[in-house]
Amino acid sequence: MKQPRQQDIFSVPSNQPTNKFISIYRVSLVKDETVSFGQSPINNSQEAQSLIQQLIRTRGQPDREQFIIALLNAKNEMIGLNIVSMGGLTATTVIPREVLKPAILANTAAIILSHNHPSNDLQPSAHDIAITKKIIWAAEIIGIQVHEHIIINMENDHYFSFADQGIIKDIYVEIG
Repeated sequence: MKQPRQQDIFSVPSNQPTNKFISIYRVSLVKDETVSFGQSPINNSQEAQSLIQQLIRTRGQPDREQFIIALLNAKNEMIGLNIVSMGGLTATTVIPREVLKPAILANTAAIILSHNHPSNDLQPSAHDIAITKKIIWAAEIIGIQVHEHIIINMENDHYFSFADQGIIKDIYVEIG
């Protein structure tokens, strides 16, 4: 079913009763637990890779693809980690709204994107690049900086850094 366009929503007469109740919501961020990690701030992609790999090993499932964000404050100090999605052997669903939700709730200044490839092939797919562009575009609108996107190998300390390869900078130039 096709979603109505915004201008069509209010032009359709409503046959629903006017005596309706609506929910009132309170949004909050819940800290599940804490993990110990080395120094802060994060100074390079290798430090970020090590921390995120540790999170996948201890709290995730290394045999499945997982998309994780690291939350940073204005001094690039790590303030949190979130496993955004967990998929199967070759993919996980990544929706920019779900990626940015914990960043907004934590009042984050910047984020580091990351995911593992269970195949240990570190080359980014066309989808990896496309979703990185979408997330950067969405984050830019709401004032959150994307510093990095790292693809992690779970068998050793090898990784692919979008920032080190100039991809992050190129995306920011492209979106203007």
